[in-house]
Amino acid sequence: MEIRDNNKVNLCFAFDNLRKELSRPYGILFTNNKVFLDFVSKSIQQGFKVITVGDYVSRVLEENGIIPFLEVIDGKTKRSIPQHRAIVKNKEYRVTNEAGKIRFEIFEIMENILKDRDGGVVFVNGEEDLLVIPVILSASNGDIVIYGQPNAGAVVIIVNEMIKWRVRDILEKAVVEEC
Repeated sequence: MEIRDNNKVNLCFAFDNLRKELSRPYGILFTNNKVFLDFVSKSIQQGFKVITVGDYVSRVLEENGIIPFLEVIDGKTKRSIPQHRAIVKNKEYRVTNEAGKIRFEIFEIMENILKDRDGGVVFVNGEEDLLVIPVILSASNGDIVIYGQPNAGAVVIIVNEMIKWRVRDILEKAVVEEC
């Protein structure tokens, strides 16, 4: 497929062939909320940015007085349970992303947001689960990325070059298709 003079490329990475690989946690799985919250609090005290992907983990942190630098949410937990936002952020962004895919444009959007000093919240029309991938690629080494592992706990990834290599490897296995 050749693309010329198109301001908006409507392409996505699709991950149907990687479901099993992506279902495993790729960081530290916390099953105890107290230990999880202590770890996150200490990370923030040490100056690390905390980025959450998912409504439930974002809400758990907020309810315990921990405000992530950036939250990526879709307003649902387990794809159906509506989540209500209690915290209002200075900056709010809106993106569209289909289930099981990542739109190409999201990579640039996340990079720009994470360069900003203010962080904020990204509201996803669609599904946010796979947006951990562009978040990790755009985050700085040392940043903490947190996402929920359904029926298990919270997964914490400390961003470094090795995890970025792992994420690039997953992207190379994805299928590129029209959104």
